[in-house]
Amino acid sequence: MVLKTGTFSKALNDHAKLHDRINHSKEFLKKVNAETLAQLGTDWQNVSVFVAGSLGRFETGRKSDLDVFLLSNCNDQNSGFPKLDEIKLLAKLIQINYSLALPEFSGDGRYLKVHSVQSIVNGTGDANDDVENYFTTRLLLLLESKSIWNSELRDFAIKEVLINYFKDGNGKKDFRPLFLLNDILRYWRTVCLNYERDRIAPTSKWWKKNLNLKFSRKLTVYSTVLAIITKTVSNETDFIDLTKLVPLERLAIALDTLDDQTFFNRFILFLDDYESFLAAKSFGETDDPASEKKKEFKEKAERFGDFLNDVIMSSNIDPKLRRYLLI
Repeated sequence: MVLKTGTFSKALNDHAKLHDRINHSKEFLKKVNAETLAQLGTDWQNVSVFVAGSLGRFETGRKSDLDVFLLSNCNDQNSGFPKLDEIKLLAKLIQINYSLALPEFSGDGRYLKVHSVQSIVNGTGDANDDVENYFTTRLLLLLESKSIWNSELRDFAIKEVLINYFKDGNGKKDFRPLFLLNDILRYWRTVCLNYERDRIAPTSKWWKKNLNLKFSRKLTVYSTVLAIITKTVSNETDFIDLTKLVPLERLAIALDTLDDQTFFNRFILFLDDYESFLAAKSFGETDDPASEKKKEFKEKAERFGDFLNDVIMSSNIDPKLRRYLLI
């Protein structure tokens, strides 16, 4: 698949503040990679470490942390990754975090666990898919991951996951990855349900989580959905091209393919609104539900979602493909 670039991709590249943020994120990723190399040395060649979240999307700010996931090439599902080795590796990651003066890992590190590539592939749709965190690891690997250790194993994992999603294609040119599309939509509905669960917790930062849901998470999911339904994605190689892009780039590419210039001015406003959200998040202005900016960001979030919805409803999109988003 040849990725078509055009006026929307150029508009994203020309957006000064977002461009600076992307470049800052790339430099920060280099620092994380250098510190990871210093801590892990030549050991741990049987594991891969990738980051998701703001760094995976190239959207880092002053308060960004590391959202870390770990994979191994261990194929023995009975013994799994050695427990003592896992503890040693997690200690190294904690030291990396400390050396870079970053916030502590979220959830007191309870999500830090080494998963085998085989487990996140074989766990697809299984009863343990959610319980063992295979689902989140697999989807974030595809949607917003950047390698900080052993990129070869991460790339292998992406390919193995996608082979499973595209296994029914058998080289069919008109094949559409509905298996993958359904899992991406399931991820969106899962994070929406998780928000509702967390919202009633007395200590939860529900307003900040709500904005993350309405901006970052929505963009991650629906930029990919749009890329699938506007482009010819008929095999795993086609989708691998999309995994190399961050969500904003994925959206711009989808809009270039759609080639509906009536969306152009709204896209510029969309980028402005998103950068405004990222800047406010960086300075902690999205933490307090009593913030004087609550009304402003509520309106921007509504406009943000309306834009994505209107693009999906564009007459330039084959209605047969759009139907798969609902039925």
